[in-house]
Amino acid sequence: MKLSLFLSSLWLFIASLFAPKEPSRLSGVVTDGKEPLIGATVLAKRDTALVKGVVTDVDGYYELWLEPGSYTLEVHYTGYDQVNIPDLRIQAGKDRKLDIAMKGASTLDEVVVTSSKPAKGKGKAKAMAPATSRSSREKAAAAMEGSSAAPSVKEMAKRDLASPGDDEMAMAIGEEGLPSEPGIIHPPSPRAGLLTAGEWNDLHNWNRHWLDLLADGETDSYQTMYGFFPKQRYTVMVTNENGFPVADAAVQLKNKSGKTLWQSRTDNTGKAELWAGLYTTEKMEGELTADLIVKGEEFQIKDLKPAREGFNYLKINTECHAPKNVDIFWVVDATGSMGDEIDYLKTELLDVIGRAKSRNPELNYRMGTVFYRDKGDEYLTRSSDLSADITKTVSFIQKQSAGGGGDYPEAVHTALEEAVFKQKWSENAIARICFLVLDASPHQGAEINKSLQKSIEEAARRGIRIVPVTASGIQKDTEFLMKFFGLATNGTYVFLTDHSGIGGKHLEPTTDEYKVEPLNNLLVRLITEYTTVETCEGKSEIRFENDPQQQTGPTMQALYYPNPASDQFTLELPFEVQSVTIYDAEGKAVKKLEKPAGGTHPIALNELAAGFYTIRILNNGLMQSGKLMVVKG
Repeated sequence: MKLSLFLSSLWLFIASLFAPKEPSRLSGVVTDGKEPLIGATVLAKRDTALVKGVVTDVDGYYELWLEPGSYTLEVHYTGYDQVNIPDLRIQAGKDRKLDIAMKGASTLDEVVVTSSKPAKGKGKAKAMAPATSRSSREKAAAAMEGSSAAPSVKEMAKRDLASPGDDEMAMAIGEEGLPSEPGIIHPPSPRAGLLTAGEWNDLHNWNRHWLDLLADGETDSYQTMYGFFPKQRYTVMVTNENGFPVADAAVQLKNKSGKTLWQSRTDNTGKAELWAGLYTTEKMEGELTADLIVKGEEFQIKDLKPAREGFNYLKINTECHAPKNVDIFWVVDATGSMGDEIDYLKTELLDVIGRAKSRNPELNYRMGTVFYRDKGDEYLTRSSDLSADITKTVSFIQKQSAGGGGDYPEAVHTALEEAVFKQKWSENAIARICFLVLDASPHQGAEINKSLQKSIEEAARRGIRIVPVTASGIQKDTEFLMKFFGLATNGTYVFLTDHSGIGGKHLEPTTDEYKVEPLNNLLVRLITEYTTVETCEGKSEIRFENDPQQQTGPTMQALYYPNPASDQFTLELPFEVQSVTIYDAEGKAVKKLEKPAGGTHPIALNELAAGFYTIRILNNGLMQSGKLMVVKG
């Protein structure tokens, strides 16, 4: 009997050794301590060998199915210190939940821009490339200096995801993407924060840059080519009697006979841009007026002065109120020429979507996208409509790839028609933004130009800001067309730069000095600037995203006031920060405070010219920003 029991036990033991081991689920949420991180990489290793890896979805959720045993868990995310969890034990048949909080890396430095550019925007700008770690920054600097031994950013992307020399993981992630797991939305394999970009706002540089270009005739051929003549600009600023901006008010520019020349809507600062004769060389003579409708009540500003002479102000008796809706739509060129950058761009867009949504949680975000190619390709447009279900947009973007094309021009006009006319944009919103990502011009011809003009006019009427993002391969005619789009719709112009080392050669922008930033940070900054509104006490906010000090409550933002300001403004900081820098519209640093303490800081503006300025606060490697308008007289 004893022998029989022994043999039975031995048999069961031997069978257990060879029986299939059913995997158990390890899941959780990756956050910055408060908000979920979309696109964080979660890797499970045994010794140094990669077993499985996933990328967090739009809610920061990850899920790994692992066989019983001991693992080391690694979590990576751009701009954050790597998290290592050794000796993580998985038991058979027992699911395990593990939430992970990451901390912002302290090695990020402010990007410094120097310019070798002469006046009037006809030179080139040089900049230090941003990096996500000290070692990466040294490699990037070596690459800038022309070192043939310096790795490309694509190689750095793989090494950022893997330990040095870990070729197995670099190959698994950098080349073929992460293994598939049930129910998980996987962004493409490159990490966010690799692409570099700059921004140039011609509206903010109207007198000092754009009017010079017009006078020099540098834009004449491009204006004629596309039928855009952005010369006769009028700017209206609307506030209530306490100075609170009146947002999303319909504004019409009319001539002396009452004909409507242009329609727009006020933005989050109360500003509306109006154009006379945008599609003609004819100069509009006589008195022009701006008619507004706010909550059914009509207002009028008579005898408008042109933008070169300043803003046209109107104060009305209305309550302090701002809409809460935000619409963001992505229009992306998916032709073959975008193949060198589109996977990186997809990663950046997914990162921006998650961060923008978490930065202002009180706002109601809707997002959508259209990817476009050209006639004769597999498709002309593929779209995911504006929706409050952000996961839908994320999933759609993740599935897209580059292909088709073959000739230089693409179906830009068709994509704009899809974005502007076929989407159900919010009737009442604090911001409506259409990012147009492309590397090639639209087809040319009278009908194409008419379509483009119609889309831009309708976008302005609905208050949709067009923000072009130009990639490698862009040419001068397309650059200026994109500038026209930004001017006409109260948008701006964004361009990828060579500092990342990703993609082909990027066109040097027609700008004065500009600041090089990671593309994802730049787009989050723009969304934040377009959606932030003063408090009813007249104070503007700069929110601290992913603050490493883990403070809570209403002190998690800086306040500055008044805005607009004349001789001085006040900055209130909730705690000590690394630096506060004020940049003019040309990207030049005009004031800087090193390690200012928490508290109130009066800042003199006497020596600054009227115009728009950017306040940027660097705090433990994270950059936050806000807009300040300086007025004189």
